[in-house]
Amino acid sequence: MKSLSTILASALLACSVMVQADQATKSPEVEVEEEKSGLFDSKLGVIPAPVIDDVLGNGVQLMVMYLHDKAEGARDPSTTFAFGQYTDSDSSVIILGHEHVFAHDEWRASLVAGRFDLNMDYHGPVGSRLPSAVKYASNGNFIFSEVRKKIVDNLYFGVQGIWSSNKANLKADATDAERNAFEDALTGSSTAGGFLVTYDTRDNGMAARQGVNVDVRSMHYTDDKTDKPYHRLEAEFSQYFAITESNTIAYRLITEHLVGNVPGGEFVSPELRGVNWNKYRGTSVYQGEIELRHQFNPKWAGVAFAGLAHVEHKEIADSGRMTPAAGIGIRYLIDPVERFSIGADIAVDKDGHNTFYLRFGEAF
Repeated sequence: MKSLSTILASALLACSVMVQADQATKSPEVEVEEEKSGLFDSKLGVIPAPVIDDVLGNGVQLMVMYLHDKAEGARDPSTTFAFGQYTDSDSSVIILGHEHVFAHDEWRASLVAGRFDLNMDYHGPVGSRLPSAVKYASNGNFIFSEVRKKIVDNLYFGVQGIWSSNKANLKADATDAERNAFEDALTGSSTAGGFLVTYDTRDNGMAARQGVNVDVRSMHYTDDKTDKPYHRLEAEFSQYFAITESNTIAYRLITEHLVGNVPGGEFVSPELRGVNWNKYRGTSVYQGEIELRHQFNPKWAGVAFAGLAHVEHKEIADSGRMTPAAGIGIRYLIDPVERFSIGADIAVDKDGHNTFYLRFGEAF
């Protein structure tokens, strides 16, 4: 439950196809014809990769993504992905998903489902850290779906829904009362529905070099233990500037909030590369991030990024925590027409700890 939104966001981020690739000197079609013999010139991307994670430990992951042929008049292709991960903490994640883009972008729909079995440390809400982390297991399933309709050019309205279940198992020494209270707070199931509004003027949905994207979402839950409602509100704004033929600057601003009768096991966390999401969880997140993307040649690009996140908990006085992170990365273009790429990033946090990421495309 509390980890579900972060797991879902991380998997979608890892398998996103938001790539930037400058094709200023030759058209994409020419590049395709010239590079057909290349190993990676395909609409299918497969990445087996190591995992180095402060939360879940070290292990391996496999990311697979396929780009379907575009529907008539559609700007972007439909995509299907699979994500699997296993680490030495005996933690595993399996997620399958599909986003379908209909003709002329009139409709978009997605369906994502997964299973997670995680062994983690519980640090408590931000600003209220425990004397030492508590080890526990979190096991569950989820199904997420959304459908959106184009209202006018660049403006979409839609609905979304999610079902999830989670079971917690405290592994640390504790009294029966402490164990029951802990497991009860983090165990349960929920069903929620909400709305979304998207305004998108990007020149390319998978490789924006100019334009803006605004995404506002709500999700409305009922606590399965108290039958009282609570709500998750999210807003994201991103903008892209092509400053030269080979350089793009992109930035995004994110805010997420839990309001109402929020259960003790529910949190929001930053989506900032380099930040340990398990240590920075609260009821509100504010985040900003900026990135420079440079195209070295038609196949290779590099990125440099920096960001700052502020996390707080509404029931804990002086709980606000500000955490910065920064890093660099590299990209290799798989499909010049769709600008479909694979990439690797390394990010460092304020304590000097490094985190590695391997993914399809850009972080946003």
